[in-house]
Amino acid sequence: MRSDVTAIVTCMTDAERPFIREALQSVQDQTLPCEETIVVVLESNSWIDDIAADFPRTRVMRRPPGWEGASRHTAVDAARTEFVAFLDGDDVWLPTKTSRQLEFLRHDRGDLVGADYIMTTEEGKPFAYGLCRYQAPPSAWMVRRETMVRYPLDPNLALYVDWSWWVNTRHTVRKFRLAEPLMKYRVRRQSLSSPVPDKRRKLALANLSSIPTARLLILAATYGLYRLHRRSDYIPPKELTRGAAAT
Repeated sequence: MRSDVTAIVTCMTDAERPFIREALQSVQDQTLPCEETIVVVLESNSWIDDIAADFPRTRVMRRPPGWEGASRHTAVDAARTEFVAFLDGDDVWLPTKTSRQLEFLRHDRGDLVGADYIMTTEEGKPFAYGLCRYQAPPSAWMVRRETMVRYPLDPNLALYVDWSWWVNTRHTVRKFRLAEPLMKYRVRRQSLSSPVPDKRRKLALANLSSIPTARLLILAATYGLYRLHRRSDYIPPKELTRGAAAT
């Protein structure tokens, strides 16, 4: 049995090459498989086909260079399922993500459901829990496809595109939080979001976690804060406060 979900995996830089196989494997390992996986890459990409060939029901789409919103909508426009779920090429879904989110949305409980997440170092070692108070990162979203078609991501924003969309659709898109860690968010030393203050804070924690005792303390402290803030919805944004997106 498969879901009515298309997994949309964006891999627009060569820097994601070391991680894309693990990302695709996490899609394949879902307890409720996706109907299809669409991987969006640069038109100049010469290596993705060999990797994608190892994963059934995976389609590669090439496109010119563009920002995050344009890349995601290349696949949104091509998808034919009721739901789409985004995954950055360096992140990882946990095995029950599709089934848990689809169960939630099938009960007509909104247009989008986000999941909670655990942060990992670039090498994949867990070091902190995301608090998920205001917004889930796109790799944790499952959305009705018609919602994304009606309210597309801004194709011209280089940064803050997901946060901008989240705020601008606060009155039109029903968003809910599934308060379970169902995704691993990889904090890389160099990425397009490196200039974002919140990303710099995550990177500082990731660097500190290289000290074994510090890693255990960070995990314990962030888990305590995560449990304290655990709720079934997100705190409504009052304005577009840049940098608050993933706190």
